[in-house]
Amino acid sequence: MAVLGEIRKKTWLVFVVIGLAMLAFVAGDLFGENSRIKQLFTGDPSVVGKVNGEPIGIAEYQSAYDATQKMYENQGQSATPNQIAQQTWNSLVSQKVLKQHAEKLGLKVADDEFWNYVAQNFGMSSGAEAQQQIAQLEASAATNPEAQQQFRGWLQTSEQIKLQLLSQKYFSYVMAGTAVTNKEADIQQAFNISNANIQYAFVDYASLAKKLNVKVTDDEISAYEAKFPKLFKAEGLVKLSYTYFPAGASAADQAVADANIRKYLSTQIIHDDVNNVTDTIQAFGATKNDSIYVTQNSEKPFISNYFTKSELEQAQLGPEATNFLKTAAIGQVGGPFKIGNTYQLYKLSKAKEVKDSVKSSHILITFQGSNASNPVKRTKEEAKKLAEQILAQVKSNPSSFGELASTKSDDKSSAVKNGSIGWVGKNNQLDQTYNGFIFSKPVGTVDMVESQFGYHIIKVEDAKNKTAYQVANIVKTIEPSKETTEKAFTNARTYVQNVENKSLNDFKNIAKKSGYLNNTTEGIERYASIGQDIPNDQDADILKWAFDKKSEVGATNLFTSTTGDYIVVHLVEKFDKGLANPSVVRQYVEPVLMHEKVAKLVDEQVANGGLNAFVSKYGAKKGNATVNFSNSNLDGVGLEPKVVGAAFGVKVNQSSKAIAGNAGIFYIIPVAQQIEKNQKGTMILENLNRQLQGEFQQTLLQSLIQAADVVDNRGRALR
Repeated sequence: MAVLGEIRKKTWLVFVVIGLAMLAFVAGDLFGENSRIKQLFTGDPSVVGKVNGEPIGIAEYQSAYDATQKMYENQGQSATPNQIAQQTWNSLVSQKVLKQHAEKLGLKVADDEFWNYVAQNFGMSSGAEAQQQIAQLEASAATNPEAQQQFRGWLQTSEQIKLQLLSQKYFSYVMAGTAVTNKEADIQQAFNISNANIQYAFVDYASLAKKLNVKVTDDEISAYEAKFPKLFKAEGLVKLSYTYFPAGASAADQAVADANIRKYLSTQIIHDDVNNVTDTIQAFGATKNDSIYVTQNSEKPFISNYFTKSELEQAQLGPEATNFLKTAAIGQVGGPFKIGNTYQLYKLSKAKEVKDSVKSSHILITFQGSNASNPVKRTKEEAKKLAEQILAQVKSNPSSFGELASTKSDDKSSAVKNGSIGWVGKNNQLDQTYNGFIFSKPVGTVDMVESQFGYHIIKVEDAKNKTAYQVANIVKTIEPSKETTEKAFTNARTYVQNVENKSLNDFKNIAKKSGYLNNTTEGIERYASIGQDIPNDQDADILKWAFDKKSEVGATNLFTSTTGDYIVVHLVEKFDKGLANPSVVRQYVEPVLMHEKVAKLVDEQVANGGLNAFVSKYGAKKGNATVNFSNSNLDGVGLEPKVVGAAFGVKVNQSSKAIAGNAGIFYIIPVAQQIEKNQKGTMILENLNRQLQGEFQQTLLQSLIQAADVVDNRGRALR
């Protein structure tokens, strides 16, 4: 009651307290992590980046990250979190850019186009059937958790399919306007047969830079970056120095592992003291059942496949194991061989004859939506009916195959040869369905299969066999001993104590003095790989620590890899978002600016003296060469397009000015020029078009991405 009385007397104070609490609440909202005011300065934390203003949300990014991780797992490949993150980011940016440009052109994926593609690639007879099955899956997802998960997966897949189809349309649309004209082909044909004889003098850049005392300053590098901001824009970088303490097996550990696997070369008597049981293990070479022996004694499962000697040579097992398998007899054991971090024994177990190459013919019936190069208007149902009719004709009259192939097949390249595909080995470029059929069916088989190209009526005409071998393999990993791992930890811990709060020079010198591996990076981004000489599984954690606002320049931290190795990292420097610091890009920009400065100084000092003055002043190496206008090659030097161009642009018997080539500074004097005119390039037109389209496909997407306004906020949004 006394307290309530006091409150009533000081009502104004209650309002002040409430006001302060409200202010604190509002301020927390205004300046908190998700506040609107903070977003004005730092951006929306739910957005990990933008592509030409289009946001990439955290949910979208995480879903794509999970899909990328799943892809690696399905392919049996390992990847670090940073590798997955960077692959995910690159993929999302590429998708956004392609979709934006396709939509600008008004390109869309029609429903029937989408569903026909789904039907073709998921083994359904029509787009209508595909649509019906997905509708059933969606209905089941309302009550069935497993179906719900499948439907979510389908929604992701469907978006990827639509994007793929849209991308194909976009590339086809753009490529349609990419062509070499007849006039350009005529000019290229003239280039191909135009030659020039030249005298040249040459000095490499390093020698000239030293002689002329040419230096490139940070200001000059910054000015160069400012000319090409998109090339040198960085989202924020750090520079690190790291010292590595591997906990891998020592020489003594390897000797133990070697001795252990050698036990399988002779009979072993093993006594179990606990159960008082004595067991006898036969020698690897004496056992009759290799699959059971390998299953019981190897770290890797028995492989029942058969391989030819040539396939075993290509398996990259190491020279010793490969040489053994080349000459080994059935039942012979070789090894142990050291392969990676394992010791292995190999035994040639069994042999049998297998198909090595097959001769076949086919009749292809395509349909609308198949991946054939000559699409037709017939539906998939019509194509199947026609193919079944042709198959029936062939089976009733086998001699009619060639005639039917020449008149009915949609594969025109083989139709002119009565459908013959000819001889192919197992590693060929044929469709997998077709290839699987001809190598699994006996000679004389005639039957129908469906592939991505349509329906094939296939005749297996002949086969050549080779001897193939089953190989039994015992694998034992070379494990580090407890003493080895403890030594690595002790060394790492002692090193950390010695370098804590020390300078970069101390960090490096102490490592060098102790014989530890030490390296220093250039500026690297948040999701980069740090180095090839250390385990990459800690890249994400190391860079997360380095980019953290609480981590100050000069800080040192210890990280442990999944393999038990230790990495001590020193944070050398941090660089803000914007144009990269000159020290980061010096290795790329310095040579460019150095070449420009050297060429300018040489040109000024030689003045009008030409080639002879260049030789006299700088001791340049002289030579003679015949060059062709179209290939830019200078014999004995390499590709020098500027030199070759000058050979046709400078007047005969006159000296050029300084030419800044790839390898150094050149002066040339053309002695003779054979410049062809009035040539016809009809024969090379098709090849030039293929080359141009190939180059275009390789560079188009990268050019679009480079021109895009890409903002990467992952470092701030994903913590």
